[in-house]
Amino acid sequence: MKKKDTKSTLVLILALVVIIGSRFIPGAAGLSADAIAVLGVFFGSLIMWIGLSIDWPSMITLLALGLIPVFGFSSTFAGAFGNTTVAFLIFTFALVYPLAKTNFVRRCTVSFITNRIARKGPWYFVCFLLAAVTFMGLFISPSVLFVAFMPFLEDIYSVLGIKKGGKTGNMIMMGTAFCISLSSGMTAIGHVWPTMAIGYYTAATGNDVNQFQYMAMGIPTGIILIALLILVFKFLYRPDDIQDIQPEKAMNLRGTVPPADTREKIILAVMFLTVFLWVGPSFIKGILPDVYTMVNGWSTAMPPLLGCIILFIAKTDGERIMNFKEVTSKGILWGSILMTAAATQLGSCLTNADVGISEWLTATLQPLTSNLPVIGMIMFFMTWAVVETNFSSNIVTTTVVSAVALSVLTALPEGSVNVGAVVCMVGFAAAICNMTPAGQSTVNTVAIGSGWTDTKSMFIWGGIFAVMGILVLTFIAYPLGSLVI
Repeated sequence: MKKKDTKSTLVLILALVVIIGSRFIPGAAGLSADAIAVLGVFFGSLIMWIGLSIDWPSMITLLALGLIPVFGFSSTFAGAFGNTTVAFLIFTFALVYPLAKTNFVRRCTVSFITNRIARKGPWYFVCFLLAAVTFMGLFISPSVLFVAFMPFLEDIYSVLGIKKGGKTGNMIMMGTAFCISLSSGMTAIGHVWPTMAIGYYTAATGNDVNQFQYMAMGIPTGIILIALLILVFKFLYRPDDIQDIQPEKAMNLRGTVPPADTREKIILAVMFLTVFLWVGPSFIKGILPDVYTMVNGWSTAMPPLLGCIILFIAKTDGERIMNFKEVTSKGILWGSILMTAAATQLGSCLTNADVGISEWLTATLQPLTSNLPVIGMIMFFMTWAVVETNFSSNIVTTTVVSAVALSVLTALPEGSVNVGAVVCMVGFAAAICNMTPAGQSTVNTVAIGSGWTDTKSMFIWGGIFAVMGILVLTFIAYPLGSLVI
């Protein structure tokens, strides 16, 4: 170990001893135990800032402050970033970035499309290919995933002998774009619009929706939509050259991906820990309620914060797995962060009772909604969200439709509609956005620009997918969401 690395390790250990050790010192000399803990964080932070760096060690400061009960993570993140949503997105974007730099995308895809079932026939192959990109999209940003996946998709086309201009190549490109976009609505892990929708609901009602609750609605809904999409491709689109695909040829791709190295294994382990901290507590709610309350109270931003700290500390081949300068300049989508921060505050202002916009919206929409049954109002908001997201920003769609839905639905008699489920569905609906380049600019424009599909195909089949999305959200997602949210 280099002398510099030894010094850094000793400084980090000393700082952690000061921070952690202060938690075990009882109150003394007129100071409470919490006061001593804060002083421990203060002096430990000084040690890190002077001896290590001012950037990533600051995350340890936030983690230490959040673990002090008198503050908690929600207050800590609100004080540091304005709200928990912004903190969650920053840490999650940073956490996922190292994963996108590994061979995980290729390795995961190969494992899906070369298994025994996928090799049974062309349609089995297509199903597993779309399943692969959907699975990865559950926790990787759609823009990052699509750009990272495109070169490998070109390799798949080449190995299978699929030619441009054919219906099969067009179908696979459209299906990949649709599924990657859709996956960003199936979970709130590193995805902006579901996170924003949950944040709006929490800000307006004081009630929270955790990751497990959202996924319990989002993942089954997404799976149903993907199954319907494949049926539409098979029985309506009917590619005449689908039989030219020989799935066995995909076996040639196995040798192109090297085995996972130590770095990738650590990154995957940290990702698993993060997801476990998000989802795991829900399974012990009835068994260990105190543990559930404690872990759930850490907020959704704490697990990715912990994951980032681990990756900043961990080293392979003498280098830290995560580089602060690189991840903050390339991995964090600052435009989305800033817009989320502004849109979150804007949403709060739009639904503020003192401003009066909520009352005005309710009164204005009263003639339209008064004669509609609850299911009719839900379809109205889902149609609005899906149509708007295909022609404008996903974030703008989530902000506008969520604000109006909260204003109108919270004015209804209590118990008549599950407001949380509807607002979460708006976040999901924002991901059904492939009709035009404006709907999901990176994914749609890259897909069309690849030459494998075109604007007309995306508009027509993206429109059919949008109609299916509206119906599934209204008649399947809402009842499902009402059970878990």
